[in-house]
Amino acid sequence: MIDTTLAKRYAKALVEIGQSNDALDKYGSDLTALTEIVSQSRDFREVLVSPVFTKEDKKKIAGEILTKIGADVIVKNFVNVLIDRKRIDQLNGIETAFRSSVDEIRGITRGEVISAEPLEKSDLDRVTEALSRMSDKKVLVTTKVDPFLIGGLVARVGDMVFDGTIRTQLNQLKESLKG
Repeated sequence: MIDTTLAKRYAKALVEIGQSNDALDKYGSDLTALTEIVSQSRDFREVLVSPVFTKEDKKKIAGEILTKIGADVIVKNFVNVLIDRKRIDQLNGIETAFRSSVDEIRGITRGEVISAEPLEKSDLDRVTEALSRMSDKKVLVTTKVDPFLIGGLVARVGDMVFDGTIRTQLNQLKESLKG
């Protein structure tokens, strides 16, 4: 179970070090790469969280993997601290909190655009620009296709949801006709 307060505390420490070393991008990519490996490899995940393995074994195996991905020495040391303090199970939450903190520092927010069909790049750019104006931040969007939408799109940025789907418009029309 992820303890978000704890994850934020560890992420904040790594962000501060990353800022002072001008290495936020490197630390973030190393942390993301490690998190992906942990999520994809059940065996590696078991080694990290199992009490059967000693801290030294965990550090050695994690160190070898971090070396293979070319991780910075600070990230290696950070992972060792997580292992020493039995917090390695919080890695996913720490990576998420780290990314959120870096985004906040850079004035970036993340959003999602769901459409019935894949959007053209020009259309996605217009939607992204509109979302950026509304949120007063640079918005990085991910896209999804949901054929059940019939047409139109749904955009989510933070707590804001913009629903411009044909289904919603038809429901609103239906309600107004009941009136």
